[in-house]
Amino acid sequence: MRAIWTLWKKEMRIYFVSPLAYVFLSAFLFLAGLFFYLGVTLTGEASLRVLLGNLAITQLFVLPMLTMRHFAEERRLGTLELLMTAPVSLGAIVLGKWLASLTLCLLMFLGTLVFPAVLAYYGDPDWGVVFTSYLGLVGVAAAFCAAGLFASSLTDDQVAAGLVGIVLLLPFWLVGRAEALLPEEWADTVRPLSVLVHLDSFNRGVLDSADIFYFVAFTAVFLFLTFRSLESRRWR
Repeated sequence: MRAIWTLWKKEMRIYFVSPLAYVFLSAFLFLAGLFFYLGVTLTGEASLRVLLGNLAITQLFVLPMLTMRHFAEERRLGTLELLMTAPVSLGAIVLGKWLASLTLCLLMFLGTLVFPAVLAYYGDPDWGVVFTSYLGLVGVAAAFCAAGLFASSLTDDQVAAGLVGIVLLLPFWLVGRAEALLPEEWADTVRPLSVLVHLDSFNRGVLDSADIFYFVAFTAVFLFLTFRSLESRRWR
């Protein structure tokens, strides 16, 4: 735990001593404000539905770019080998970097809480649905950060790592849109893989153990793949 905490602090320091964190926070909050405004003006109702739905798809493109530097930059600078030979387990390295990325995501979400506050001032939002919707966003963030880390472990080019991360995640997103075009037996097979299908329950205020398990398993699988990717480099 101490090693994870140390690595988390190191990564958070890197985020905030460079413009990276401020750029991502500013861009994310700008988009959140735009989605909130469009949601209210286009639907004519005081609702977070459009905002939260669009924030989820924003993560599909933003989070691989957020995580792309973690291992790719370390490999390019030659510091990854030093880190891997330090008295720190690979698991601690992976978890420390993943937790730092997830923490920055939570800070981004924290900034969007002003929008539910605005709705509360003018109306009476369903706080249960608001809570589960944000919980769904956290699940998406945890899963996408893990996938982004795996992509970053595959290359020493940050831009390539970001693009690989998006390509890895796109099928899990698009399968939710494409199932209507597939034969019924295929649709039933691919539906459980869809991020959208599991996120929809959260956005409706439903906490289903199957949906929670999906995001936990998604995150665990990609963290494990990242671990194995780094482990394979140790023996080259």
